[in-house]
Amino acid sequence: METMRKVLQNTALGKDFYLLLGDFLDAFYRAENSERQAMIKEIPCETGLQCPQEILAFAAATAHKLANEYKLDVPRWVFDKRFYSVKPHFGCGAKGNLRLLFMYKSPAEFKHRNLFVDENVLVRV
Repeated sequence: METMRKVLQNTALGKDFYLLLGDFLDAFYRAENSERQAMIKEIPCETGLQCPQEILAFAAATAHKLANEYKLDVPRWVFDKRFYSVKPHFGCGAKGNLRLLFMYKSPAEFKHRNLFVDENVLVRV
């Protein structure tokens, strides 16, 4: 089973976070709610905690948003200070007015962690 813990563990081992996240999201959207809860429940292992701060914050924001959207229990680990970005991060390397748009449209779970992204950041096609 895909889990956020595995995503961060494999990212720390040098694999691309956004590719792993895409695979995780595909599996999450296909899963039943009981499986979905298990996919986000576990706190990332020590290896996973070696990821860059922005990645840790993005993983926590993702787990938090998915839990809210699917009426799951929000995992406690997402509120740990290690999963917050100190500096603002803008998706897509946004500049100028795009930054303003992202600041407005970004889901609350991402804004809360100083991450500013498109409102459809977790949508898969």
